Amino acid sequence: MILPVRIDRQLQTTPLVNYGLIAVNVLVFVFFQRWSVARPVVRMYLLDPQQPHLYQFFASMFMHGDVWHLVGNMIFLWVFGNAVNDVLGHVGYLAFYLGGGLIAGLGYVLLSGVAPVLGASGAISAVTGAFLVLLPRVRVTVVMFLPLIILMPFEISSLVFLALQFGWNVYASMAHSGGGVAYVAHASGYVFGIAVVAVLLAVRLIPRDVYDLVSLLHMWRRRRDYRRAISGGRDPFGAHRMARTPTDAPRRPVEAKTLASAPPGGAEARELGLRRRIADDHRHGNFSAAAEGYLRLVQIADDAVLPLTQQLDVANYLMSANHYAPAADAYERFCSHYGHYEYLSDIRLMLGLIYSRYLNQAARAEAYLSRAIDGLTDETKAAMARAELAEVRRRLR
Repeated sequence: MILPVRIDRQLQTTPLVNYGLIAVNVLVFVFFQRWSVARPVVRMYLLDPQQPHLYQFFASMFMHGDVWHLVGNMIFLWVFGNAVNDVLGHVGYLAFYLGGGLIAGLGYVLLSGVAPVLGASGAISAVTGAFLVLLPRVRVTVVMFLPLIILMPFEISSLVFLALQFGWNVYASMAHSGGGVAYVAHASGYVFGIAVVAVLLAVRLIPRDVYDLVSLLHMWRRRRDYRRAISGGRDPFGAHRMARTPTDAPRRPVEAKTLASAPPGGAEARELGLRRRIADDHRHGNFSAAAEGYLRLVQIADDAVLPLTQQLDVANYLMSANHYAPAADAYERFCSHYGHYEYLSDIRLMLGLIYSRYLNQAARAEAYLSRAIDGLTDETKAAMARAELAEVRRRLR
């Protein structure tokens, strides 16, 4: 069994409604159920799929079969519900929780209900589905329990942990797995939570975040378009146009060399030969070969920089191929040599993202992101830079 114990996100408000829901669940179990669901006065409040009543949908979501059922549900509600309450607000969260429990119960009645059912699992599944959409990059600390063994806690992405939970419940409900667990209710709650919050984010009824699932999908689509642009040799920072240098801008020229000036077989001859092959590969759109030649070039010439378009296309290709360290070096060489470039802030943003997300160098990420923000004119990119900078500074604290 795997249980979550905490997340690495700090709350901005006190989640009073979630505290209240946990308290109601505990009080109902202790003072009303009195450790048994067999008593007639208790059974009338279970959700009976053969003769459902409206009050049963709400009453049953605050009842539990035994103490372990209660403890497991309340752990999930505590870990994930506090953060969802923080984002949705008190009134919105209460309405969402009750709506999730209602839809989960309705799904059970319509799709597989046979025996009476109880428990907050359907509503809590809606809450965890909402968490999956709102905060997919938050890290979750979980503890795995095995017979007679308690393993050390470990961290996992909430996207992975909750996606596995959702997938298992959908599979179990489709496979008609029983074992006393209403998997259909769980799956219905997950679908409700994911769908409702995704719609609320899409229409901006709740605050957007650059790391919510909708934004991550948008970023994935932009990355896909970026890689397509790179494969065609276009400049993704300039609306798919090749970089143009203003005629009145100062530039640092790349020194030309001739084979006649280099000793045959010497380092300079090898460098010039590589430059010629890189230029030829670049001209024919073979960016993979151009990048390979560039990586050999910088091994024999520490300060090597290609002409502007070649340097940028090679750096872009290395990034698209997930060669993050060489890409960062290529972008840095570009920044230091072509300081006049009109989209230099975009390059700095890219460097900040590489150092933050892939190379785990928060200090360098902070430096590039700070410089990028001042020059970004696209508000979407500026918002991304500010959000990433805030995350980097949180890690540096």
